[in-house]
Parts: sequence; C-alpha cells; structure tokens
Amino acid sequence: MSYYQPNPACKCGRCSTRGLMGPAVLITIGLLFLVANVSEYPFHRTWPILLIVIGAIKVGRYVIPESGHFNPGQYPPPPYGVQYPPQGGPSAGAMNVSPASGPVVTPPPAPVAGELGDGRGGNGEVHNG
Repeated sequence: MSYYQPNPACKCGRCSTRGLMGPAVLITIGLLFLVANVSEYPFHRTWPILLIVIGAIKVGRYVIPESGHFNPGQYPPPPYGVQYPPQGGPSAGAMNVSPASGPVVTPPPAPVAGELGDGRGGNGEVHNG
C-alpha cells in the first residue's frame, strides 16, 4: 500500500474532494448564525454542528476510493487507448523514424590504464599529478 499524497493534477475522487472543507465550513457557520437570528437557539448551543460537518467531510474523503490516483512526481496514466510502448515492437507506429543526425557512431573503448607506481619518476623525483 502506497502513502496517499494529494495532487492537484490528479482527477481521482479523493483529490477532487480536496477543496470541499473550506466552503462547507463557511456555509455551516452562515447557517448557524442564521439559525441563531431567527430561532431561540443561540450560536453557543449550535456550534457542535460545525464539528459534525468537519468530521463528516473527513470521513467522506477517507472512504472515497483512490482508484486512478497518482502521487506528485509520478506520471499520470496515459490517455484512453494509448499504450506505452506501442504494441508490435519498434516497427509499430512512429517508432521507426530514422535519426536526423545520421548513423549512430559507437565511441572507441577506453584505453587500458597502466600500472600504478609509487608516484616517483624514473630518476627518483616525486610526481603529484
């Protein structure tokens, strides 16, 4: 199981409901003040409803499946009907395009290193480089 991280670019159900908390809290506070003005229930008796709304949104976001979710830094799934790499190997589709720079040139192998000495030259001088 991977760790869930909200991603603004993701369109899964969990990430889509990410912005619900703020508007729900504002609407609930407005309704609680409206109830306090038009009825006999003052705000100090109805504020726990705000906690219930916050908890309901948290539980709702937890139970929504995260199918199709990708964490930030991951690539999104390919569009519908596109497969990477295309089926049929390198000869399928646009994979058979010749390079614009010409043939591919392989570099020569690296030279074999000589024997390591003690850092002294042939006449006993010390060489540091």
